[in-house]
Parts: sequence; structure tokens; C-alpha cells
Amino acid sequence: MKNVAWQNQVKTIATTLSVVFALWMALSVGIGEAAQVVIDPADPANPLAIETMDVFGGNVDFVDRIAVLGVFITILGGAGLGIISRSPNNPKFLNDLLSFYPVIIGLVAFTAFSSEVWELLSGDRDWALYLDGTNAYIGFLASSMVAGAVSLLRR
Repeated sequence: MKNVAWQNQVKTIATTLSVVFALWMALSVGIGEAAQVVIDPADPANPLAIETMDVFGGNVDFVDRIAVLGVFITILGGAGLGIISRSPNNPKFLNDLLSFYPVIIGLVAFTAFSSEVWELLSGDRDWALYLDGTNAYIGFLASSMVAGAVSLLRR
């Protein structure tokens, strides 16, 4: 029973942090810019601002697009604003996505951003070296990875 208690506590804290960091990241770059990252960052008719590109190290790739989609799911989902949630009326895919998004984002963070995430988790990140949006992005990925790992342990 004690293991379940600490797992619940760690998951709750990590999930809360992921929502805070997701909001911070989306507001730092702007909701429209964040949406553009997901939809089409290379759209010549609607190019991303230089400041937004800087948050992603100068280049938005496919993994960034998935991660920023995770930012929106986190903000809009049950842990965030609760605008989208699991329901028997939803398609199975949406319910599965809402159930497993911490694990999915955690895997993205682990596979594509492991050095940045580890730097944060180990306490070695020098926050002053990065933009607020970048810090929030890595904070989101790190907290999502912890939430996802604990979710796997609980299943």
C-alpha cells in the first residue's frame, strides 16, 4: 500500500508540473505560434517568429511537433483545463490517447530529449542560459517523462 501512495503522489506532482510548464511554454511563444508548430511550422504564408524558432533551437522538427501536440493535450485534458476528457461517446482512439498521453510524451522525452531532461532532473540545468519558452518546454518534457514512468509502474 505504501508503494501506491508514493507513486500517486509523484504522479500527481509530475502531472501538475507538466500542466504548469505546458501553459508557460504555450504562453511564452503564444498560442497561435504553438498551434503553428503542430500544424505546419514550414508554412511560407505563416512563418514562425524567430523567437519561437529560438525556443526549439532554431529548427522545429517532427519530434517537436509531437511534443507540442502533447502540450495542447496536457492543457486541454483532464489534468489541465478539462475541456477534453475520456467519455464513452468518444472514439476509442481519443480515449486511448487521453489515457496514455503521459506515457507517449514521456517516451518522446526519453528518446529525443534525454540529455536535456536528465540535465533538469539531476539538478544540473542552468536555467539562466535558456529562454523561458525553452525552459518551460524542457520542464514539460521532464515532468511528463516522470508522470509517464510512474503511470507505467502503476499499471
